[in-house]
Amino acid sequence: MLSSSAVTAQKTHEYIGVITLTDSSFISYKLSFEETNGFIKGYSVTDLSGPHETKSMITGTYDKKEKVLKFRESGIVYTKSPITQNDFCYIHFEGRLAKLNDRRKLAGTFVGKFDDGVSCIDGEIEMKSLVKVEKKARRLDNTVDKSILVSQEKKDAVNLVKTLDTLNTNFLNANERLQVFSKDEMVTLTVVDVGQEDGDKITIYADDKVLLRDAAIGLKPQSFTIKLSNQPVELRVEATSAGSIGANTIQLNLSDSINQIEAITNMKKGEKATLLLIKQ
Repeated sequence: MLSSSAVTAQKTHEYIGVITLTDSSFISYKLSFEETNGFIKGYSVTDLSGPHETKSMITGTYDKKEKVLKFRESGIVYTKSPITQNDFCYIHFEGRLAKLNDRRKLAGTFVGKFDDGVSCIDGEIEMKSLVKVEKKARRLDNTVDKSILVSQEKKDAVNLVKTLDTLNTNFLNANERLQVFSKDEMVTLTVVDVGQEDGDKITIYADDKVLLRDAAIGLKPQSFTIKLSNQPVELRVEATSAGSIGANTIQLNLSDSINQIEAITNMKKGEKATLLLIKQ
């Protein structure tokens, strides 16, 4: 008896926009999820590239007949905010989405709840497909590039596509503290240079243990296994050389059985940043 099976790749749906809180303040917001038989699963990122950038897991449903999307944030993957996981206000959203494609706007209201179910802050979300935003940004950039009235310096300064790329990149800046949460007992840290090798060097401590000391990081990844316990593990990263091109830009990948987190250092020589690994 012969049998055959076909594997269909799931499409990732990405939206970018803003949260409007009840006090009229705005916070940037990104969604990325996949949909299977009406159920969605993915993540959200709040305050993109900001001092409180936070990535959370989301689960929910999409009713294509009623054109309603519902989701809730269910746990922090990482945060740059000094607050603890128990103090974080999770979004519970319900809104209109005509269709899961590249042209539709996503809008609706949300209620905020702490981990124990106590209400925190409410607001509204309005977002557009990231693909649509990127296409519009390219058209605007092309219009500006063709203008003879704008200097090249100003063209580079207002490049919208580059701005979007920056928003989608998790930079680890000087003196920042990134809290990373994992349910696993072991996580893997991988370091590799970004783009052209230019002599970037770093020193990394895992608590009191030296993982790397003034090491030149190239395009060949270097990996380390880190054991987690009830006490957080502090990874201290120091840029000992910024190389010959710009700042120290080394990609740090942290992965466990569920999540993979990518952070790129953005530091001058002598500057430091911290990743705090917390076992849930």
